[in-house]
Amino acid sequence: MNCDSFIKANIERNCVEPMAQGLEREAYIINRAHIDFANVEFVEGSTNQISALPLKKGTQAFSIFQDGTQPFASTTKTVEVSTALGGTVTTAFHFIVRDNGPKVCEQIIDPMLDGEFVIIWQNKYKGLRDETAPGAAAYEIAGFFQGLTISEGSREMYSDDTGGGWAITLQETKAPRSAMFLNAGSLTATEELIKTLLAGSESA
Repeated sequence: MNCDSFIKANIERNCVEPMAQGLEREAYIINRAHIDFANVEFVEGSTNQISALPLKKGTQAFSIFQDGTQPFASTTKTVEVSTALGGTVTTAFHFIVRDNGPKVCEQIIDPMLDGEFVIIWQNKYKGLRDETAPGAAAYEIAGFFQGLTISEGSREMYSDDTGGGWAITLQETKAPRSAMFLNAGSLTATEELIKTLLAGSESA
């Protein structure tokens, strides 16, 4: 790994494919302990692109679907500076569980109280016109280094924003990279990889 701290490109506006705000409506959550880290693969020559994210036998990813015009609103990345570590990044991922009942609480809310997670979200900006890696900017991973854990959770019975459901924020702190991306070689290949994560792993 190259540990230098030198900028390697011009800082300028992307006029070929202008930046688009926000996230798509569907993201994916994985119990971090279910990732087979020993067999994770990176794109050759890249420190922030993962090409293979295998899961342990009998585990799977789950989808998170959000309604509305601003899905996953209030999701943020913040640079934190310390004298010992230099700059690190904190990610706060916000979503709403528009449901409440025994199964929802047992299978979703309660595990979040003490669980550790990885999220894959899809940016509206996908970098489709990038000549070297078209579509590599589409799928971003949070929680890979430190894990996402619950930082806020509430259920306001008369809230118009949540419809009486749960508002959840998962947070990862002190990540050594500003962003991690899932890139299986093309946007189509990455989406096929996500389908395999949702289907689950039957092999060791």
